[in-house]
Formats: sequence, C-alpha cells, structure tokens
Amino acid sequence: AARPTLSSPRPPRRAAARVECSHLEHGNMRQPTSTSRRTALASALCGALLSAPQAAITGPVSAAEQLPAASLAAELLALIPSMEFGAPATNATVPPALARKIEARAAAVERQAARDNAKDPRLSDSWRLIYSNGREITNLATGLPLGFVLGKTYQPVDVQTGRFENQGLVEHRLGLARASTLVIGDVRLAPPGTLNAAGTRNERGNRVDVDFRRLTFGLDAVLGKPLETPLRKVVVTRQNPDAAQPANDVTYLDATCRITRGGDDALFIFVRERGNRPMLSLEEREALFAEGGAAITTGSGDADLQKGAPPELKALLGEERRDRVEP
Repeated sequence: AARPTLSSPRPPRRAAARVECSHLEHGNMRQPTSTSRRTALASALCGALLSAPQAAITGPVSAAEQLPAASLAAELLALIPSMEFGAPATNATVPPALARKIEARAAAVERQAARDNAKDPRLSDSWRLIYSNGREITNLATGLPLGFVLGKTYQPVDVQTGRFENQGLVEHRLGLARASTLVIGDVRLAPPGTLNAAGTRNERGNRVDVDFRRLTFGLDAVLGKPLETPLRKVVVTRQNPDAAQPANDVTYLDATCRITRGGDDALFIFVRERGNRPMLSLEEREALFAEGGAAITTGSGDADLQKGAPPELKALLGEERRDRVEP
C-alpha cells in the first residue's frame, strides 16, 4: 500500500547539542567559524548505529502477531508515512500516537524474526532508511538551520567484502545549496555471546560489529549548479578503547524490509532501495584512507562536553581534543 505523506514540522528551539553545517549557524548567515563545524552533520549520521537506549522488545502477543512475519512487515511499512524531501520519518516528526503504533508493530515483527540474519546473503544490498527513533537521526530530521533539511538516507552494505556506508543527502528548502554526508566503515559478523552497549547478548546470530573509519561532509551544489570540484571535509574516527564495540542487530530481514537495532537498541527500519551514489570501491576507500584528516575519538563520553549529545557529536564539539592525522 502507498505510504501517506507528512511534511516535517518546524524545528523546535532546543538548548541541547546542535548540529551545524560548516559555514552555517542558527539565526543569520555568518562567515565560517571553524572547520570543525563542518563535520558535525556527517558525524551525526553515525547515529544510524549508535543512539539513545530504547525500550526492550517485550509484551503480550496480540492477535495480529499470529500473522506471518512477512505480512506483519508489510503492514509495518504501510504505517510509515513518506516525508518531505524523502527524509526518514522519526518519532519526533510524526504524531506521537503514530510513532507508538509503528514501534509496537516493529516489535511484533521482531518477535517472529528468524535467527542468523547476519549471515543471510540478502543483507548485502543498498537500503534506504524510512523510520528511526535514534537520537542522532531525530536531531537531523528536526534541527538543521537556515532552511536546510535532511533528505534521503541510504545504507549500502557488503558483508562479504566487509564494507558499509551511511549516505545522507542534505537539501535546502529553496534550492540554495545541496550537500551530502558519508560515513565509511567496516562490518563483520559479531562473535556469539557478545554484549552490545545496551547489555543485549548476541544469542540469535543477528549481530554485526562495525568500525567507523571516515566521516566526510561535502558541498555538492550552489544555486542549483553542481560544483565542478565539490568541497569536502574528511574526518578520521578513532574508537575509544574503553567504549563498547559498535554493533547492529538485524532483527528482521526479508526481500523488501530490514529492521535493525543499534548498539543501544534504537530502532531503524529500512526498505531495499538503491540510491544514486554507488558505494566506494575497495580502491577508492584505500585512497580516501590515505588522505588523512582531522581526528575524533568516538565513544569518549567526556563529561565536560555538551550533555545529551551522542559520543561522536561530543567529540566534534570539543575542539580542544581534536588533532590532525597524516597518512
């Protein structure tokens, strides 16, 4: 069934951690303040894998749950509205009652999910994110400044070669500019019995471990005209050795739909869809890795950085902790 359409609400004013887009700030247009600002938007897209803890998948089995899992998944997809600019819907951009219904139906699908989804060859493909309650995606969907909005967000995965990417489009409501963000990382099967950041044990063979390698932010077009050489900022990510291993649990997978729980149990619902940007080849990845770039540490949890921000965004906003990594 066709999904209904909703427009994104006006972003609320919040004093929590902000996501800023290089030379853009809340309020008026200003000159660039620091190159570090350019990376905050790209880093927030890491939140497709790391975000705030959510409720566990528990509760009584309803009559609807006695339907086949594929039928439940189709009903779940029909609940999720199409958003403006193709952005993923979130619990902050749809009515609360609808968000609760979507998340309850997702939990019902997950209860019927199979084991060993991480080994299923159907996992390796291009996936478009259509719903999430992860904090970083929610922040992007509601809080970009100066008329910029999150657009379509893709996650191509290739388990066989150990590659994944988070690809995000950033549009301007008046077409003044177009940007893109890219998270580049490694993916592999997680060992049985391991714990994620939320304390959930890998008992069903549905978990993949991920390592973030690079974050990039690019300005691709201005006033509708593509730039001959897009402006690009590259950031090198380092995982805090004291933090939990970033991981994804593929809790449901079929030919059309994929449900994933982030390392802290946030919900991500994808549909199989190929975007316009192919995943970097192995050679292109190695060339990008050789460039070096500004360095951040993910999972740092420094108390003096802005409260409530995800680890990646905290590290980016803590400029005194940033250095340079040469190839």
